Amino acid sequence: MGRRRELGGYGPDSPCRLVVATTDSGTLPEKATWYLTTNLPHPDASHAANSAHPPADLAEIVRLYGLRPWIEQSYKQIKDELGWADFQVRSERAIHRHQTLVNCAFSFCWDQWFAPPGPLDATAPEPWPDEGAERGS
Repeated sequence: MGRRRELGGYGPDSPCRLVVATTDSGTLPEKATWYLTTNLPHPDASHAANSAHPPADLAEIVRLYGLRPWIEQSYKQIKDELGWADFQVRSERAIHRHQTLVNCAFSFCWDQWFAPPGPLDATAPEPWPDEGAERGS
């Protein structure tokens, strides 16, 4: 079990708690230590039962924080795909307009991806001619 730490107003019994996740609690190696704050209450905290968030022990906090690189990578890929990475604007109005257009395009693509296939258009030409049909007729 990890040691309980406090820093300023952060601690295991406060609404915002400090978590130190490390491979060596004696030396706190720089490359193997995370200093985190979370609003997930400690399971033993007096306010845990009244919190809007479920209690979480150290292992759960570390597990959730370990997801962060995956989320950031996914966000970067989505940002690149939606064109946010290549777009520069100067005004707040232009940013809002661009985000609205990108969100509309994304919503349209999402809707089309998950839409059930509709009826075939009987007036549309065949994509491939019949194998027995002659060319040019």
